[in-house]
Amino acid sequence: MQTHPAELSVGHPRRGPIGLIVETLVSIGERRRLIWYLASSSIRRNEGKSVLGNAWLILDPTLQLAIYYLLVGVVLRRPEPAFPLFLFAAILPWRWFTMAITSATESVRREGRVMQQIAFPQIVLPAAAIVSSVASFIFGLIPLGALYLVYPERLSVWVLTIPAIMLVQVLWTLPLAIALSAVNVFVQDFSNLVKHGLRLAFYVSPALFSFDRLTDIAGNYPPLDTILLLNPMVWILNAYRSVLYAGESPDWIALLITGLTSIPFTLLSIYLFRRLSPSFAKVL
Repeated sequence: MQTHPAELSVGHPRRGPIGLIVETLVSIGERRRLIWYLASSSIRRNEGKSVLGNAWLILDPTLQLAIYYLLVGVVLRRPEPAFPLFLFAAILPWRWFTMAITSATESVRREGRVMQQIAFPQIVLPAAAIVSSVASFIFGLIPLGALYLVYPERLSVWVLTIPAIMLVQVLWTLPLAIALSAVNVFVQDFSNLVKHGLRLAFYVSPALFSFDRLTDIAGNYPPLDTILLLNPMVWILNAYRSVLYAGESPDWIALLITGLTSIPFTLLSIYLFRRLSPSFAKVL
């Protein structure tokens, strides 16, 4: 008897790991309209909570830039040439990453009542959280573009490669979002730990400081230099800064390796999610 896609989130998985993963990937593709609907609904819901609406998608990254510029550029006095652009080139994608992971981690628990009432394809929830966070990044490109009016010499044709870098970032955001959303169902306050972990990760990524400066510091602490090199967001942020700030080609080999290494983690996270998903409704 042929298995209907609706059985994705009902009952215990009946297939082996490979069949389970393939079935899930196919189901995500079939539910792309649902993912888009959930993402757009989330954007409209957030807009309704604010007087300024979508204007905050532009104001928020701009205000973050001002804060970090005051902290690092003025107080610590460590400015690079064209320092606002130097900061924004990394802060903007990191903000996107943080919003996607934070929202995705809470996505399944947030819709707990729905899953207790109907059979629902839970795995679309973290996927929709990632899609909705893309809007924040796209709107953030508006103040980024305004900075090129101040530093026109920094603008180059390499900015056209941003979609490729975004793809690699999505490839790494997806497995983290899926795995963390599943764990958050069973561990109370786990989402708070994730938020603090993201703050810590921000300071050990080349966002406020250059990659060269971080490697010089980490070289004095052997465990840190290894952690720095194994952090995929290091290479992703380096790529953004290359095309947006330095006006040069990103390290395509590093990006390719970073993207390819995300695949096994994605497959593992999908399998973990599917194994745990039959218990979601009971816990929630």
